[in-house]
Amino acid sequence: MSARVLDAARELTGFDAATVGTGSGVLVVGTEGVGVHTLVDALRGLAPDLDTHIRDIEAGARPGVALVVVDPASSVGDEELQLVARVRATVGTVALVCTKIDAFWEWPRIVRDHRKTLDPFGTMPLFGVAAAAALGGAVEDSGVDALVDWIREALEAPDAVRVERARLAAGVGVVEHLLDDTDSGTDASGSQDELMNARRRLLSSRDRGRADRLAAVRAGLTRARAQSSAELQARVRGLAALAAGDAPDNVPEHQSWLGSRWDDLADGIRRDADERIEEVAATALVGLDPEPSPPEPWAETPLPADGPGDGRRRGGAEDALLVVIGASTGLGIGRLIVAPMASVQTLQWISMPLTLLLGIGVAVWVIRVRRGALERAERTARSTERLSVARSALDHQLGLRFAAAETRIAGQIARAHERRARRTSEQIAQIDDEIRRLRGGVTNRDVRLRRDRAEAVHRELLARSGQLWADRDDENHPSTDEQAGSGEDGTR
Repeated sequence: MSARVLDAARELTGFDAATVGTGSGVLVVGTEGVGVHTLVDALRGLAPDLDTHIRDIEAGARPGVALVVVDPASSVGDEELQLVARVRATVGTVALVCTKIDAFWEWPRIVRDHRKTLDPFGTMPLFGVAAAAALGGAVEDSGVDALVDWIREALEAPDAVRVERARLAAGVGVVEHLLDDTDSGTDASGSQDELMNARRRLLSSRDRGRADRLAAVRAGLTRARAQSSAELQARVRGLAALAAGDAPDNVPEHQSWLGSRWDDLADGIRRDADERIEEVAATALVGLDPEPSPPEPWAETPLPADGPGDGRRRGGAEDALLVVIGASTGLGIGRLIVAPMASVQTLQWISMPLTLLLGIGVAVWVIRVRRGALERAERTARSTERLSVARSALDHQLGLRFAAAETRIAGQIARAHERRARRTSEQIAQIDDEIRRLRGGVTNRDVRLRRDRAEAVHRELLARSGQLWADRDDENHPSTDEQAGSGEDGTR
């Protein structure tokens, strides 16, 4: 009988329960923090003869019973569902054990919710235990003794009975998984009202957010463009002031110093502009499919080589006036210095030559100082003019960069919404087909027939499994009639 119903389960699910074996060990599994180690210590203290293992079984020692541990302090989800499915498919005979019941007075309600998730059909044994109480000596009040009795009953059965129980339990698990999936699919395709609501939600969200994203891109790039221009202007003013005070006086060194500082300034402005563009793009494109696009290189904006005032200063009336002023100043200072010597008879003959020499020296010094000041002023004016021209060129590049970024980001938004619109249209078309199918009275007969078949197989598996456990109970507690006589197979 078991072979026939297990073959039927294999045809439905593709799972071969004949691969499930059994052994004499006890496998205890659970997620972190549910008290697996405490329960194992309680089992080993109460039943040291049981071969109890945590989460794994050594090679050659197959488990005959598996315990999946949960607790009222945490919820259960996909991890626990996968754990239950794995042990049911490999061990077969599995029980749910809720620990820490002494610490949570609401544990019956919580464990019922856990069982609806992990065992919605209610076919696995369920135990509530207080492992800490058992370790403290209150064994009878802990519930661990009842769990040990069930483990012994499962492991003391003959090998053939234990193997058949394990295979039937594994088959029950996979058939219940199939039934649960079928129920989910039926619920998903549900009523026409749910489908219509889903269709309305899809239609309302098909182009939602596109205008807001484009407006955010435009406002963000405008703000970033203004910030970059203001920063460029402030840095250029600072560099011009620095060039007027700290730049070398030598013309080649001055050119090299100014060019190097300008290159660093331009690189910083470009880098900050790209970062601002990336920030705006990241904000506007959040939730959309990414489109990798390598940044375009910036064009070079060196300082202009030849600009207004770069040529050598022409001599003229200004130079002549400078010489006259220097000569008059020198003669005046010379006469002022030599005047005391004129009253000395012996020094009168050298007063005039000394006056001329001092006047010439002072005149040369005055001329050189005035000419150096004029050259520095002219150099500062030329540097400021060159920086102004370069700033205008870089500011123009910033405008082009931000305009290109707006076009690129807007294109990504448009393409992403087009893809979303296509996917939404496909989903709406599927919903429309389903609505037409429901309105036309067409039902998925194959799914219904498969579910009916799965329910029948599930009932047969449970009936056979219940019979095996009942027969074992009758053997452990024989009645008066059974002691007097029984059938050939030991059952009434």
